[in-house]
This record gives sequence, structure tokens and C-alpha cells, in this order.
Amino acid sequence: MQIYPTNESLLITLKGNRTSSTCPSCSKKSSRIHSHYTRKVQDLPIGEKSCELLILSRRWFCDNPDCTVKIFTERFDWLSSNGRRTKRTEEVLRKMAFSTSCLSAERLAKSAHIPVSHDTLLDLIHQTVIESEVSPFRGS
Repeated sequence: MQIYPTNESLLITLKGNRTSSTCPSCSKKSSRIHSHYTRKVQDLPIGEKSCELLILSRRWFCDNPDCTVKIFTERFDWLSSNGRRTKRTEEVLRKMAFSTSCLSAERLAKSAHIPVSHDTLLDLIHQTVIESEVSPFRGS
């Protein structure tokens, strides 16, 4: 891990160190590395500095001949498979977006050192699955 500070932000590099990974499609474990790639992800701020993670992760071969996926990427449980933010950052932004208007939430997030647009916050609202509950007082 390396940290590169600037005046307003921190860039932290992380490197995956697993010796194997499980295919997301067939759940077979693979230990054959295909290649490496980098991914930039927004995380919660540290102090008064916004924080970005530069993740150096691996692609793996799936050796299951019956699997439709031949190459897959390393998964992290704290990061959605195609997200640009950590799950905890998305949850904080989601709470901000649901508690006020997206324009106000954008200003609030920026003051909390989490740069985000109101359109992104609106997308987070639309992506959220809300379970509808039936009232126990509702007549039949």
C-alpha cells in the first residue's frame, strides 16, 4: 500500500495478494492468473481530504470447461463488481440523497469531502430496491 497526498485529496494504492479466486459464474476456484488491471474507486474521506483508492487487481482464467466465463476479475466484498465507489461510500451517499433533495445532498456531500453530482445521487435513488410493506391495519 502506498499513499500519495495532495492538498485536497489522498490517492491510496492497494494491490490484491490472493493466490486464487472463485469464478463468479460457476464458483470454481482458479489459481491461473490471466493479467492485471487498475481500477480507481472513491472511498470515504480521511480527515478533511477526499480519498480515492487505486486498486491493482487480477484477472483469472476459469478452468471449468462447462462455464461460459473464460476470464473473470478478482472480487472484493467491500466493492460492487462494477462500482466506482466503495459500498460504505454508496451507503452514506444514499442516506444523504434520501434524506433531502439531490441538489442539497450534492452540496452536503461536497462539504463532507465526498465529491459527487446530483445526477449520480439521483441514480443511486433509482437503483435502490425498496421493499413495500403491507400495513397490518389495512382492511381485507
